[in-house]
Amino acid sequence: MKLTVYERHSLIPLGLGSSLLLVNSLCRSFLDDFWKGFLCGMALMCFIYALCTLVLFFKRNFKHYGNS
Repeated sequence: MKLTVYERHSLIPLGLGSSLLLVNSLCRSFLDDFWKGFLCGMALMCFIYALCTLVLFFKRNFKHYGNS
């Protein structure tokens, strides 16, 4: 199954952000405060990027297909 551009631009950052949070939670005792904050910040940026992509997707679909 081939992913569309919007699916690829939203699913890849969501998977990457989830992986970063998983690494952060599993290695919490081994990481300094800087790396904990860095991983959480990178995960947040991935989630924000995916959210912006989804907003653009729905905005384009509403403009193309109308609100009905």
